[in-house]
Amino acid sequence: MIGGSNCSPTGKLLVATRVYGAQGQPWMRRQVEALQAWERRLVCWKCHRNPDHEQLALDVLPYPVAPYDGRGRWWHRLKALPGGNLYAAQGAERGALEKILTREKPAVLLCYFGDIAMRVLPVANKCGIPVVAYLHGDFQFASNRWYRMSLLNTLDQFKAVVTVTEKERDWIRGKAPQYENIHVIPCGAPTGLFLPSRVRDGTSLCCAMASRLSKEKGCHISIKAFAMLHAEDPNARLHIFGDGPARPTLTALVEDLGLRAHVIFHGYVSEDELAHRLPACDVFLQHSLKKEGSPVSIVEAMSCALPIVATRVGGIVDQVDHGRTGFLVEQEDLSGMIQGMRKLASSATLRKEFGEAGRQRAIQLFDSDRLSKRLDEVLRSVGTHHSSNMGVDLVLSE
Repeated sequence: MIGGSNCSPTGKLLVATRVYGAQGQPWMRRQVEALQAWERRLVCWKCHRNPDHEQLALDVLPYPVAPYDGRGRWWHRLKALPGGNLYAAQGAERGALEKILTREKPAVLLCYFGDIAMRVLPVANKCGIPVVAYLHGDFQFASNRWYRMSLLNTLDQFKAVVTVTEKERDWIRGKAPQYENIHVIPCGAPTGLFLPSRVRDGTSLCCAMASRLSKEKGCHISIKAFAMLHAEDPNARLHIFGDGPARPTLTALVEDLGLRAHVIFHGYVSEDELAHRLPACDVFLQHSLKKEGSPVSIVEAMSCALPIVATRVGGIVDQVDHGRTGFLVEQEDLSGMIQGMRKLASSATLRKEFGEAGRQRAIQLFDSDRLSKRLDEVLRSVGTHHSSNMGVDLVLSE
């Protein structure tokens, strides 16, 4: 943990996010819970409560989760157009946000992700509250011109920007070289929880996948690659952890390939359960397509000393050291993925070498405790600067 729980009112941190506590975002919860030197409060549009997690005070706003993406997006954009920020909160929602910010008076407002940062920014500016925008690395700036335009129009209003990938940081630097307060802080995973296994059975290759089962994760390609490996090693198995809209299609694919006895769908499992099961596997697969932030599952697998076979997409290129901790292939390169899997399947020595290097890389670069401390430093810097300008002292417990 970063610090104690006692702190003065001038150390208040308000965290804004579209959804809090989602199964696919354990890293966000870990970050927020680690910032214990702050007096924290949440504001979100949807919340998933878990009795096993820290229960922070929160406001849940009764407005559409993403009005700028829904059926009324054109009307939303039209009303926001004069300000150049097409994601800005409108009407009653804007009034509700202003009421919360006026009541809480936080030293810093931390926003996950870019759309939420832009959504609350005009209200925060009016209330004189500094905003730190934590971008997610899904590269909306590349595919969504409305997002791109709005981000560039508002960028200089953020006191700091955090990205989870170097690519996203480099894009911002290229488009806005005058903006300097950018920090790369990946999502990370608890390397003290995800530990290597002392014993693997070694009788057959065991592959693993862990992600939301959706089209952009390319799970169908990973399954097809495994099918080719299984044809050469009939005892090979594939464990799939996670759930999502693509599960029925993937289940049907497994049936069509005759792999029902060798591909096991575990559905969503808790963090502790995944930390128990992953170390028993030999190779981790993730064939993400088109976009990817900083996938926690890859860090979890590396932390468990599993070599990786994945795609050169988003933050994966920051995580996996090609030829040292795993193999990276291009999107939809099925033959390349099979080739990487074969190399690892044929050599226990190579798997051990890659796994040990991956474990060290995870500890050094992607440990969640270390990354939370870096985020805390960014927030302290912004909060201290803001408080000094307001003529008050920011006090945080150590």
